[in-house]
Amino acid sequence: MRGQPRSLDADAAAPAVGSRALAPDLGQVAVGIAAAGTVGALGAANGGYFPPAWGWTALLSLWLVIAWLLLGRAAFNGGRLAGVFLGGLTALAAWTWLSLLWTDNTTQTVLEGFRMLAYAGVAAALIFVVRRNAVPALLRGVLAAMVLVSGYGLATRLFPDRLGTFDPIATYRLSEPLGYWNGLGVFAAMGILLALGLAGRDRQVAVRAVAGASVVVLAATLYFTFSRGGWLTLAAGILAAVAVDSRRLQLLVSLLVVGIPGLLAAAVASSSDALSTEDSPLSAAVDQGREVALFVALLAVVAAAAVVAQVAAERRFHPGRPLRLAFGATVAGVAAVAVLAAVVRLGGPVETVERAYDSFTAQPPQQSEDLRERLFVFNANGRIDLWEASLEQFKDSSVIGGGAGTFEQYWNRHRDIDLKVRDGHNLYLETLGELGVVGLTYLLVMLAVPLAAAIGARRHPLAAGVLGAYVVYLVHAGVDWDWELPSVTVVALACAAALLVLRSEPGSELVPRVRFRIAAGAAAALMAGAAFVGLVGSSALSASDHAAVANPADWDEAADEARKARDWAPWSSEPWQRLGDAQVGQGDLAAARESYRKAIEKEPGDWLLWLRLAEASSGAQRQAALRQAARLNPLEDLVRQVRESGGP
Repeated sequence: MRGQPRSLDADAAAPAVGSRALAPDLGQVAVGIAAAGTVGALGAANGGYFPPAWGWTALLSLWLVIAWLLLGRAAFNGGRLAGVFLGGLTALAAWTWLSLLWTDNTTQTVLEGFRMLAYAGVAAALIFVVRRNAVPALLRGVLAAMVLVSGYGLATRLFPDRLGTFDPIATYRLSEPLGYWNGLGVFAAMGILLALGLAGRDRQVAVRAVAGASVVVLAATLYFTFSRGGWLTLAAGILAAVAVDSRRLQLLVSLLVVGIPGLLAAAVASSSDALSTEDSPLSAAVDQGREVALFVALLAVVAAAAVVAQVAAERRFHPGRPLRLAFGATVAGVAAVAVLAAVVRLGGPVETVERAYDSFTAQPPQQSEDLRERLFVFNANGRIDLWEASLEQFKDSSVIGGGAGTFEQYWNRHRDIDLKVRDGHNLYLETLGELGVVGLTYLLVMLAVPLAAAIGARRHPLAAGVLGAYVVYLVHAGVDWDWELPSVTVVALACAAALLVLRSEPGSELVPRVRFRIAAGAAAALMAGAAFVGLVGSSALSASDHAAVANPADWDEAADEARKARDWAPWSSEPWQRLGDAQVGQGDLAAARESYRKAIEKEPGDWLLWLRLAEASSGAQRQAALRQAARLNPLEDLVRQVRESGGP
């Protein structure tokens, strides 16, 4: 009946008469495997932060798009909204590349363009390939990869003597394998929402049980990142899922069933002093890590069993409207009392807001060795200065912005605090500063379309969890640099595509005409070609870096790879810089100075190139290069240290 919730079985294609109902749909299996492989590979590769990961991601996804277009199988599976979503992302990518016309940092702008190729390729592959009946497989694959990546990261904390490197001093916040603790935090928070949706609504009991157990692993991982943003955005995602879902009371029951074991896992983790305090001895961390690992495993089993019990109860017990209303009123009442008690304890609503504002805008407090304390400190940690810098950059060029990837250079030149960053820690403001109103408009269109689709998809069993995970990303991207972590952003793109596809009715896909397929295939081929060039160049740069830091350093190999990168990336200053570094290592300062000057010709606004030139120079040339480096980055300690060191 129209308006009634649809079961997942209704969305799947009915098996033919005489076929085995349990036989897997190979297409859906392939979607799940591809999703798991992509997210898992990016997560394992430092979250996909470095350019070679973008190149591989772009190439594989674009080749898939080209194949689907040539075979005539490509369709906008989410209907017109999917076309708008993909159009917005494509326009943002085009605008990023177009900013080469006015940027003052060609190297970084091109790098931003290469990353956009990866995102555009992934989004197109999702929209063209994933049909409505394959969405569950997509979500299962994504969640499986997120649990494996997060589980590995958690294991490095719980078994520090066997996995990873034990470093109890440098932040001691869980970041492996993504390389950034807040990135891993939002990654785990998104995973919790996806796991909640599958634990409560998947058609297979085994999947529901495994998803329930996953919440425990993800919650423990989130805790050890000590990410306040991760917990706050998790709450925002839960609120969004509950608000939109058409069966919110059943979702709340699922939240209690898997959420309580998850919170208990976080509580057990918080009781481990050696795993939560900097400068902890390895022996204590090993002992407490094993204890926490045992509790996490037991709680995962409890969560899985509780989900199975919930499934059995749902099959046998169908509460009437009075009982549902009573349950809903109880939950709302408990939540209201908890919020009211917290507000009263803080001195009332006005004082609560004032205290929150003062704490958020205050100077970062002295960090305690006990990392548990930071979870209860509501402070921006210098982000307000970064956001103001983005707004100032926007004022300088409000329509087109300063150029993609130029925030770091702008920040170094204008900052008034000693804070080293590469990104503005706010996707929306940074886009506004770098790409102006035009770029921000494209971004907002792309990100808003899946939210609109979520309203139409709200009756699908899995839509609530997907929306919650997507909202986690949207909120967290406003306070951190999630956009620069493809492992996180690709999960968000998968959630966006799932919402778009779930909104449409089966058979409502828009099939593009032949001319469109030819044009889109040609565009995808050009993008793949550009991605290949970027991949070869970035891989050569990476090889040069590895040779330079080898023990002992192989400077000849570093120089050879830098020359290869120079040939494949003639627009970039980085190959010349790497070549200069290698020549310094070889003792050829004259050649190094020439390489650094070549790099400066391409990026005269890069302070580090001027510093490298100063280190390889002497006399008046050295002092002139130091003055230029200091002008471009007045607060940089390295410049001051080189000045004070004297030199030839």
